[in-house]
Amino acid sequence: MDWKQIANEPWVWISGGVTAAMGLYMAWFFLRTALRFMHGQGFTPKQTSAMIRGAAITAIGPVLANIFVMIALAIAISPAFAWQREGVGVGSVFTELAQASNAAIAAGEKFGDPSFTIKGFAAVVFIMNIAGWGWSVEAIFTRYLGTIREKVTGGDQALLAVIAGAGMVAIFSYYSISNAVKGSPYLITVLVAVFLSMFLFKLADWIKAPHLKEWALGIAMFIAMFVGKLIAG
Repeated sequence: MDWKQIANEPWVWISGGVTAAMGLYMAWFFLRTALRFMHGQGFTPKQTSAMIRGAAITAIGPVLANIFVMIALAIAISPAFAWQREGVGVGSVFTELAQASNAAIAAGEKFGDPSFTIKGFAAVVFIMNIAGWGWSVEAIFTRYLGTIREKVTGGDQALLAVIAGAGMVAIFSYYSISNAVKGSPYLITVLVAVFLSMFLFKLADWIKAPHLKEWALGIAMFIAMFVGKLIAG
């Protein structure tokens, strides 16, 4: 049987829809719980609305990046299976794509190639699901993270903010540098994103438009991806 037929069976679409619905429900539940907590702590509706707007705007860039990679995953491994894997946000779509490619190589096949067979597809499904267990193991220890955080920071909110900021810088730096060392067009894409985001932050100060900073990440990522695509052809 053709692997594409299996990967696009109705039950695959349905299971992806079920997990996506669960993800939407959990997002709504935690948002509602967070809003109730914040209002109980004295935050005004205006303050919470500003936080939500800032978070949503900041997420635009990363979401667009994931959508572009999701399209590549859907083309290579079938729309239904890609939807089933990422409909609920199982993990990073970049990681999923790397796992699928490595699994196919291990099976002696080339991921996304017309010669790709059900043998390679089986290896891809197996590896991607095994790797997904890492998120489940992480979830088991989530309840203890608050206690660990308090022990590390001693309840110092300023130190917590510094640690969180350093963590984000480390993550973005890791992915940026690991791709930049591959040379053009990756290097140029990273440089465009870095300098453009820095410029937008400065521009926001120059024209006294602080809200521009909320859009800086999304604008920088989108333009950098566009430039990278042009260079790559």
